Amino acid sequence: MPLAEKLQKVSAEHKIAISTCKLMALTIDPKVPKKDREALLSIVDLSPDDDGFIPNVRLASLLREEGYDISASAIDRHRGSRCSCKRLVK
Repeated sequence: MPLAEKLQKVSAEHKIAISTCKLMALTIDPKVPKKDREALLSIVDLSPDDDGFIPNVRLASLLREEGYDISASAIDRHRGSRCSCKRLVK
């Protein structure tokens, strides 16, 4: 891979790393199948009163079973608006 492509790739990865939390990074990762990204997006911001809600611990367990390194606390931070998604990055 030419240097220019490597630099572009690293730059894009860095931007994802600093502007999105670990959970939301999955939803924009092209290596994650589109159907899986859409399914995750459809349930991640549901509240406990919503149909289809999956508790943080169970969601993290499901994601780890699929090979994604996501903890229940990462999901809790995102759902509680305390993750890097909510920080302004310039």
